Order: sequence, then C-alpha cells, then structure tokens
Amino acid sequence: MTPPPSTPQPADRASARRRVHQVLTRARTLWRDMTGESAYDRYLERYAREHAQCPRGHGGAHGSGHGPMSEREFWRARAKQAETEINASCC
Repeated sequence: MTPPPSTPQPADRASARRRVHQVLTRARTLWRDMTGESAYDRYLERYAREHAQCPRGHGGAHGSGHGPMSEREFWRARAKQAETEINASCC
C-alpha cells in the first residue's frame, strides 16, 4: 500500500513563495535592463558614488547644480545626446 500524498507544509509554501518572488524580481530586473528603463537608476547610483564628497553637487551638465538631474532632465539629456552623437559605423 502506498502512503497518501503529503500536503505541503506552511514552511514549504513560504519557501516556494520566496523562490517565485526571487524569480519574478530577477525577471523584472532583466526586463528593465533590456529595455533601458533602469538607466536612470544606474545614473543615480553612479552620481551618488562619484559625488559623495561634493557638498552641493556638481554644476554644469548635472542639471541644476544642486544634485543629480531629475528623471525628466535625465531622459531629455539622453535623447539629446542620442540625436547629436550619431555613429555611422556598424560597430
């Protein structure tokens, strides 16, 4: 006689939910990287790293000069750069 199938225990369910959550989080991260949506997040990380010692940000090409560009400023600057830096070569 075979034993009846065991029902998942709460710990097993929590573990399975955690794994599904991790997989979905990773899929979302990959999707955002492929579509370029994560570019602003990477900009903010780099800005914080490079300007950590600056008391009032870094003026000039960084928006208002009092911190990082807003998301809107970032996307406009990125579009403008893409329009002006045309690469005619294939590679």
